[in-house]
Amino acid sequence: MSSSRQSSPTERRQRTGVCPTCGSRRVVAVEEDVVLRIGRRMRRFERIPHEHCLACGERIFGIDASRQFDLVLLKRRGRSAA
Repeated sequence: MSSSRQSSPTERRQRTGVCPTCGSRRVVAVEEDVVLRIGRRMRRFERIPHEHCLACGERIFGIDASRQFDLVLLKRRGRSAA
């Protein structure tokens, strides 16, 4: 699963921590649509809260967003979520 750089306009909130990829302090909390490629398909998740590095574009997802992504993956594979 990989994230695409395409998304809807961002609602910026407050600056948060340091980017784990580039070390920049230009990381902000946002809520925006996220488009993920799952296998050969693209899947849009609406209004996902996460952190976004304004320097390198890295997205940092929390446990709630990860659970949403996992549910889609497990459903696609015909399994139930634990």
